[in-house]
Amino acid sequence: MFVIVAKTIIALICAGLVVLLLVFQKQVETWLSRRSSQKIVGVWVLTRLLPFVVTFLLLDYTPFSDIDGFYGQALGAVALKMVYRDFYCMYSPLFPYLNAAALWLWMSKKAIVLLMILMEGSALWLSLRFYRPLLSVGRRAFLSLLYLLMPGSLILCVFGGQEDVWLWLTVIGAYLLAQKTGRWEWLGVGVVVGFMLTKAVFVLMGPVLLLLVPKPQRWLWPMALMGALCFGVLYHLTEWAWLDQPMNEAATLRAPNLISVLNPLTFDALHAGAKFWNWIGLLLTTGAGTWVAFRTKHVDFRPSFSAAFVVLYATMMLVQQSAYSNYIFIFLIPLVFVWIDFNNRQEVTWLLIFNVVSVVHPSLWWRLERPYYHSPSDIFAQPIYGLDYALQVGIVICTAYFIRLVWQKAVR
Repeated sequence: MFVIVAKTIIALICAGLVVLLLVFQKQVETWLSRRSSQKIVGVWVLTRLLPFVVTFLLLDYTPFSDIDGFYGQALGAVALKMVYRDFYCMYSPLFPYLNAAALWLWMSKKAIVLLMILMEGSALWLSLRFYRPLLSVGRRAFLSLLYLLMPGSLILCVFGGQEDVWLWLTVIGAYLLAQKTGRWEWLGVGVVVGFMLTKAVFVLMGPVLLLLVPKPQRWLWPMALMGALCFGVLYHLTEWAWLDQPMNEAATLRAPNLISVLNPLTFDALHAGAKFWNWIGLLLTTGAGTWVAFRTKHVDFRPSFSAAFVVLYATMMLVQQSAYSNYIFIFLIPLVFVWIDFNNRQEVTWLLIFNVVSVVHPSLWWRLERPYYHSPSDIFAQPIYGLDYALQVGIVICTAYFIRLVWQKAVR
């Protein structure tokens, strides 16, 4: 329980610091507008590298949970074994090999956490460039500071070693490269690299990009060519394991999501775990993101893609029966940079609650050995189960709130 208490305290401290920054928003933004790059780097060091050094070097704390899985897969990659064929992997084929690169420098689970911190820093740096036409220097710096202090980013990145922000990193990186060079073929290449590097749900962005990036024929052909080559090599080496193992993730029941919350209220009548829920979740997720992209395709790519991205992956977090609250880390950057009005107390309150409950619940749920409730009596069997279920309901409500908020603001 120490981990749960520690995360709760850290999350509340982070939320308090965010509120304090918002009280002095004008002064902080003015201060940040001068030499903003150096100040953002300084804040990043304080909120990412310093906690890493204190937690994992000075206190010699050993990371666990998802890091155990990442480490095991990376060890297989270090030994030059073939992903899917020689060791199990629920992520994309290049993911364990990138983690292995960290282990070649430092044979420790802590090296993977440090890699996650560096990748998240890269995502933030690219986001500053991505939003340059929309936001002033001081505003971008201030939003970066808020993001770095959000419990959902700090705890999931530094203490959880999560990789979900890589989806945002790879797609905006590819877009910026294509825009800078004028060669939109790079976008197609970036889409394939993103899929090969992150996880299967990366492909859900495909319809959104087709709607929002003009003249898709410029990047579809390199994407199709490179994708066919990669999949051909994977099939030759692993047959269908490259598809089966990541897809098995969709069959894993997790919480919280809409099904995990409603299942006990229906006395298991929803048949949680059935494959048809995976297809329904896929259709709803893709449909929601695509519809927002369609309604906003007439505006600049940055806000329209940001809206579609948030709605897409927040909907996935809500309706996919294998989803859990760590997925907030996928879309937290565009949510903070574009869609939250930090002068609106209601939106800020919802955002902070969403962050706090999203980082506390996974630790509680895993330590309760991943309970899945089949009737109301299961929830009240123990007081701690009631707390777990209440957190699940809170996360589901917060997710639905932000889907609705971004949807309304985007299509308005």
